[in-house]
Amino acid sequence: MAKISVTLQKIVYALVFCLLLPLLLQYWARHTSEVVRLPVPPYPLAGALLAAAGLSLILWAMHNLWYRGGGLPMNAFPPQHFVASGAYHLCRHPIYTGAVMLCTGTALYAQSPGGLWLVSPLFALLIVAYVAGFEREVMAKQFGARPMLHYSLFSLPPDNGHEVAFSRRLLLGLKVWLVWLLLYEAFVWLGVPSDTWYSNGAWDAAVPLWGFSVVFYVLLYPWAGLLPLWLRQNRQLRGFALDAFWGMALIFYCYLIIPAAVRYSRLPENTLWLQWIALGREYDSAAAALPSFHVFWALLAARYSCLCCPQWRMVWALLATLVIVSCLTTHNHTLADVLAGMAAYWAIRHRQPIYHALLRAAEYIANSWHEWRFGRLRLINHGFYAALGGVSGFLVLAYLLPQYLWAVWLLGVAGFIGAGLWAQWVEGSSALLRPFGYYGSVFGIVLAGCLIAAGSDLGGWTLLGAAALAACPIQLFGRCRCLIQGCCHGIPTDMPGIRFFHDKSRVCKLAGWQGKNLHPTQFYSIAANFLSFFLLWRLYRLQMPASFIAGMYLILSGAFRFVEESLRGEPQTPYFLGMRVYQWLALASVLAGILFTCLPSAPLFSGSLPAGWLLHAIAYFVLIWCVYGLDYPNSTLRFSRLTQE
Repeated sequence: MAKISVTLQKIVYALVFCLLLPLLLQYWARHTSEVVRLPVPPYPLAGALLAAAGLSLILWAMHNLWYRGGGLPMNAFPPQHFVASGAYHLCRHPIYTGAVMLCTGTALYAQSPGGLWLVSPLFALLIVAYVAGFEREVMAKQFGARPMLHYSLFSLPPDNGHEVAFSRRLLLGLKVWLVWLLLYEAFVWLGVPSDTWYSNGAWDAAVPLWGFSVVFYVLLYPWAGLLPLWLRQNRQLRGFALDAFWGMALIFYCYLIIPAAVRYSRLPENTLWLQWIALGREYDSAAAALPSFHVFWALLAARYSCLCCPQWRMVWALLATLVIVSCLTTHNHTLADVLAGMAAYWAIRHRQPIYHALLRAAEYIANSWHEWRFGRLRLINHGFYAALGGVSGFLVLAYLLPQYLWAVWLLGVAGFIGAGLWAQWVEGSSALLRPFGYYGSVFGIVLAGCLIAAGSDLGGWTLLGAAALAACPIQLFGRCRCLIQGCCHGIPTDMPGIRFFHDKSRVCKLAGWQGKNLHPTQFYSIAANFLSFFLLWRLYRLQMPASFIAGMYLILSGAFRFVEESLRGEPQTPYFLGMRVYQWLALASVLAGILFTCLPSAPLFSGSLPAGWLLHAIAYFVLIWCVYGLDYPNSTLRFSRLTQE
């Protein structure tokens, strides 16, 4: 009977991933192509070849798992033996890599804007979330540390001083520059967006046009392009690749949220130098400029050239300076572009000290518990952060719905009522008489939005789209309350994390991990909501449908939450079918978000804060602090106590 049950589970698993998932992606692409009105490169043959290559990679990897691993390509039912050869020697996740290639190639072949610009990138993001949030844990239980120690052909080199073979340097260089070229050319192809603003200032108009400086501008390409071939040590090559990929992540994210462009100056003469400049502009875009990749690559090339040939340090510094100056004197970039490129390089160069400083700040907040007693009442300082998040969300809602402050109040109240009721159902106990749960607030707001829409002229999608924009700052600041209270905490880790010492923290009282280094899951959530907010705000500025904004919020929050939950260590979290119950809810959030993005609706209203907004904001701030920070510590009545004495 048990064997039949396992067989049935495998059949269901295969149907979900081999039949239902492709049908869902096809449905998603077809129904969003009217919303995602972006140009698609007219290369269907290239799409067909990419799709064929992706399918071949998938089949090759499946063959390897069956004949060498002794099992099926199902991470819920891993094979008996770990496979590191064949397709798995080429890359660590050939099935997922092939799936993304197949999805992207099919979209390009079908000339589907929704499939190419929305479904394929989000499909890749969701795969990363699935691997990080579920498969990583399953593989570690089955094979120990072997999956993490496996080096494929395109893996980053180990962090040691050994010399790298030329073939490895060549492959890693191709990997870095191919990824950058494909992503950069995608932004070039999209052109100048409708909400663009130009970064040219008065200072830029005063910069002379020196045609000959294009020599230094063009010189960057062979200098940076050949740089990986000069790096002979594993540590140097690994550092370059990591800096490059982190720089791409930061700068491409800026391109998504900052619609800046360069207003190219007219080229007055038809000289050889100016023809070079004009030729470069034909294959570039005025929009992919802030921050300047040219500046970033020049500074990165100078740094790693100094590691290869330190005796020429002054030469590399001078060459980088000339490249940066040429960005201005060719009029290909503005001063804002250049300064932003320098800031991006500085942030990537010092990303580890910056990250450690942020973790120290999070740890300081986590151990800053303070309370005030007023008779039988207790006011806890962590309620301040909940109130700060609440009032931030309240102001976003008031900005988007200035004529409907009563609806803003109803949504705000429904959010914390739903959060309280949900947490009572999921994790309420004698120690936690008034917990709050995120998904309860989502259900509460959705229910309130439906009731408001049914009884007023406000559309339901308008309410949900506005609530989606407000949710990110609410969670961002609200996670600081989680830090102090000790809820939503991570599991012990050897990676950089945070420690909890205060006796009132749930980490110390419920989990028993006082002083242990834990995954900073609250900080991960803060970072995810910070990044998500600006993406959603850009969609609002582009006048995307409110249903699309609400759907994107659910997809992004669900993906991030799925990974976050895999690193959390709260003892009261229930499990269901091998996963934490909140991971199932995160998957449901993603599916609901996909459905929302397919549904038509009007865009959100143009925003403006209403009269009297400050008094309303103060009142809501006080209310939220009382709800999340005021309790009766000696009472045993339900909802009376935030935590036990």
